[in-house]
Amino acid sequence: MKEKGIVVLYALQWIVYHIGVIISAPIVVGNALGLNPAEIGKLSQLTFFLTGIASLMQIRFGHGGLLIEGPAAPWWAACVILAGIAKEMGRPLASVRTDIEGAMIVTGLTLAVLGSIGLIKWARSFFTNRVTGILLMLLGLQIGGVGIKGLAGGGLKLFIIGLLVLLMVIYLTLHGRGLLKNSAIILSVAFGWLLSFLAGEVVMPGGSAWFSLPPLFLWGPPSFEIGSVVSFLLLGLLLIPNVVGSIAALEAATGERLPLKKYDRGLAVSGTANFLVGVFGGIGTIPFAISAGLISFSGNKSPKPFILSCVIFIAMGLFPPLGALAGSVPQPVAAAVLLVSGCSLAIIGLRDMVREEITLRENFIIGLSLLSGIGVMLLPHSQWEQIPGWAAGILSNGVIVGVLGSILLEHVVLRKPRQTVSQSITGKAGHN
Repeated sequence: MKEKGIVVLYALQWIVYHIGVIISAPIVVGNALGLNPAEIGKLSQLTFFLTGIASLMQIRFGHGGLLIEGPAAPWWAACVILAGIAKEMGRPLASVRTDIEGAMIVTGLTLAVLGSIGLIKWARSFFTNRVTGILLMLLGLQIGGVGIKGLAGGGLKLFIIGLLVLLMVIYLTLHGRGLLKNSAIILSVAFGWLLSFLAGEVVMPGGSAWFSLPPLFLWGPPSFEIGSVVSFLLLGLLLIPNVVGSIAALEAATGERLPLKKYDRGLAVSGTANFLVGVFGGIGTIPFAISAGLISFSGNKSPKPFILSCVIFIAMGLFPPLGALAGSVPQPVAAAVLLVSGCSLAIIGLRDMVREEITLRENFIIGLSLLSGIGVMLLPHSQWEQIPGWAAGILSNGVIVGVLGSILLEHVVLRKPRQTVSQSITGKAGHN
């Protein structure tokens, strides 16, 4: 009995540690995609369900480690960015939702195939620290802009509440300890929701059933708009190092090395999970590196609490009232969380970019890539009216333009001598 109690306690710790990140994603994405509170509730329900399913798939068929596979900040940032571009170009947000479904189906299948044929080592060497750093920096800058607009878009009362939420997240993150620190986001969102409720700014959806299975294609039959597909496919490839990094963090936390085939299996299952995301209509996932932090913090490596927490996540996805509660969070409160996430992404990207010595060559790669991406973000939407829709979907996305520019500069225009590249790849392979 005592052992069962400890398993339950550690399972709850897994949930509390990760729920802030998981619950934030549907709130932010839902508001960006123009969903009403009831629809955001459905997306929240689906997010819990898919997180539990994908995490169990990883431990059974994938890398086999204790890593929650959940909604990734770069994925939901990409959804927010696509929605912002669509608004500026006059495209209906309903089309963007089905575009995301189609793009996730294609991307998930691609990642699953890459993992199945064992190409992860090649992909790691192709996407250098600079390329992934530029990706994260541009994502952070762009979602930061969306966050500022969201914070200021709900009136004076909600603007003040959003600022208080932002300050609370910062304070708890800097000064909190243990679970208080790890729950900074969800505690702050709950605080913001309470203030908004007292201010009469919360709309609670009603009439939902107590139990329901998530439907397939939540937003309608998927559409395969070429700009969205290319954007998500490129982002999926750029997130391969993030998958690798999360597994490496797990190794560091447990002190156990995993064979390279486990990395490939992890990528294959992550791709399969993202295919399911497209089929259901959810938000893209990757293994959470923060899970390794919980293992280091608690010292518990037992799979039983992890598996129980995944089962609880699935159960949370089967009860709509929980999703409806999450969907009632006002946009400025969610925008405050978006600013925190954008800040984190930008700083992680900065660290990746400067991890290696910056010579004149690296100066041009980083500078030109960032300037081109930011420059595109600042262009008016009228700039793309005379360009075919599929091309506008790519060229109007500053993140994609900047990352494509960095890849071309890194591997084509300013490519290092062949001997240097070979030595770099050999070194990475030897490390793993």
